[in-house]
Amino acid sequence: MPKLLFDPMKHPDWIPPQTAEWHANLASETGRYKYPWNSVFDEPRAEVIFADKIAAYLKENVRVLDVGCGHGEFTKTFAHKAKEVMGIDINEEYIASAIEETGESVTFFVVDADKRLPFPDDSFDVVYTKKGPWLFHKGIEEGHRVIKPGGIVLGLYHCGTDGGLRNLFPGLYYPFPDSYLEDIKAKFERQLSESNLEKIELQIYEEIEYLSRPEDVLIKKCFGQKETLKKIVWQECLKQVEEIFLQYTTPRGLMIVNYHALMIGRAR
Repeated sequence: MPKLLFDPMKHPDWIPPQTAEWHANLASETGRYKYPWNSVFDEPRAEVIFADKIAAYLKENVRVLDVGCGHGEFTKTFAHKAKEVMGIDINEEYIASAIEETGESVTFFVVDADKRLPFPDDSFDVVYTKKGPWLFHKGIEEGHRVIKPGGIVLGLYHCGTDGGLRNLFPGLYYPFPDSYLEDIKAKFERQLSESNLEKIELQIYEEIEYLSRPEDVLIKKCFGQKETLKKIVWQECLKQVEEIFLQYTTPRGLMIVNYHALMIGRAR
């Protein structure tokens, strides 16, 4: 068992990922929600699978809503594949990046998805989110209000990374419990069943990724954190991470496994 590494999550400057503060820090630095580490993937990637699932429901007369669109790169994938595609996000800097080079069939708006949406009833044929807010939790009406009866709802959520990463770098990462995948599937089964949607599909995908350099282990861990904390983590961890990385890397890089949950439902 390797020696415990420095745990950045215990540092007072650590920002819990996916919080408003975390997104604000990331947006202020780059204006984009985009992974900065170097890696390669075995195909198909989870996001490619998700994009194909969405595309299967698109036609010329379909209107689409991307909830939590970030800087809009994924949203623009569907330009000219539907009548209209709209992306919404609460972060103004993400949206400022998104509206650069926007095509005629894609528009972006700063919108708080936790409040009433600025769209009429029955506005969209397809509503999806990629790691963003899920508008169909029990007791939340806005998703059901803006989607047409029979409309399609899709969600893709990153459920963590393992594949040895959490055992190879203890302290920096923490191992999953043995029941992790079963617990994750049960969580999303419950979320889908409580959404008052007709279930079409629920899948947990394993995505194989190869980190290119020892630094990418730290970049992945510190994604969205402040530069001051990143410097501390590099000083405390890089040497030991390099030793472990070189011991276990493959010709393609250090293999890890990302887990993603895909949900598809139909509005009643």
